[in-house]
This record gives sequence, structure tokens and C-alpha cells, in this order.
Amino acid sequence: MIFPEFVRNEVNSMKPSGEFFAGLFRRIFNKRKEKVFVIGYHKTGTSSLGKAMLTLGFRVCGSLKEGYGYKDSDKAFPEYLMEQAQPLFDKYDAFQDTPWFLLYKELYYRFPEAKFILTIRDEEKWIKSMQGHFGKNSYPYHDYIYEDSDMFSDSEKYIQVYKQHNSSVREFFKDKPKQLLEINLKEDDKWEKICTFLNVKVPQRDFPHVNKASSRTALGTKIKKFIKKVLYK
Repeated sequence: MIFPEFVRNEVNSMKPSGEFFAGLFRRIFNKRKEKVFVIGYHKTGTSSLGKAMLTLGFRVCGSLKEGYGYKDSDKAFPEYLMEQAQPLFDKYDAFQDTPWFLLYKELYYRFPEAKFILTIRDEEKWIKSMQGHFGKNSYPYHDYIYEDSDMFSDSEKYIQVYKQHNSSVREFFKDKPKQLLEINLKEDDKWEKICTFLNVKVPQRDFPHVNKASSRTALGTKIKKFIKKVLYK
């Protein structure tokens, strides 16, 4: 399936955009051999990296909507999510957003030749971005990750969870360095690093930057939340 974005009722893919059309030639003529998993936490540039992957011709999957019912399952969290994700592995080449970063070990054992990208940012800037983006609202998967939804009162706990994830990823891949790229998307040479890692040509296009705090308005945020509520029940 070369264009999962156009499948009726498809809720997982990153939707067509300028980056999608910029990557059409590569998608059609360059077949992907290995999967790519973005395993940095939310608000570390994962959406921007997803757009970049579209530019490079990848079929990009976003958040795993089918996994939202994990609380009602008798199976272990990773087992349940991997089971729900199975149909998506044939549709997509690259995966970003929640909960993929929680499954990096399971994904590695499922796809031992896959590439993994750990996006990072300064932890104080990260928690401020989290607070600005999510507020005190409840989101799927957050209860599992943080065990609460108050990132204002428990900001230090959130930061510790974030730091522990990055540390655990580094430890897991320390003897597999060719399969992990750690990157801060504030770096000027991010296109070069990412394309070298993925063995693809650097595009003649600015690196995308989405979900900027300055681009979000109260009305725009409410509209997006309403659409998500309608589509992703």
C-alpha cells in the first residue's frame, strides 16, 4: 500500500501536506528496506521529524489510536500494543509519536534491522513545552507513562521519567550504535545527520517545524481538540 494516507477512515497516518508532495518521487521510486522508529518523547520534535520523513519519501505513522483501550486489556501493556500495531507494520515505513517510544525494545526484537532515532531537548524547555501543549488535560497513554496528569505540580517527576527514558535507550543501544541516532532538532546540521544515518540524499528544502507554541492559538487548539474528539473516540 503506497498511499495509506488516502485509505478511508485511516486514523494513524500523518496526513498529506507540502512535505508529503515533496516526497512523492522518492516514495514511488525508492523502496524502503528497513523500518524507522522515532523513540524520543513527545514535545522533542517528533512531529517535525515525522514531516521530514514524509519529505524523504517515507510512509509515516503517527500515534497508535488502536492502543487507547489498553486499560481494558488483560495483557501486558507492551504485548497489547504490539498486537494492536501488527496491521500497521505492512502499511508504514516510519513511526513517530506515542506510544512507539515506549516499545523500542519490542520493536527492535521484531525488526532487528530497523533504525531508531532518539530526539532530545533540554529538559527544562521540554517540561515547559509539555505544560503549554497538554496543560492539565488527560491524554491517552499519559496515565501509563507518568501515572498522573498534573505536570505542573509533579513537574520534577515528569522530568525524571523523561530523563530515565533517554538513559535507558542509550544503555540498550550502546552495543548497537549503527542503529541509533540521537539528535536535538535545534542543531543546524540535522538534515545532514538524519540523511547520513538513513543513507538517503539530503533534500533541497528547509527542515519542517510544526507544533510551534507561537503558531498555536486558543481557537485553533480548541478546533483541533474537537476534531480529535470526534475522529478518535
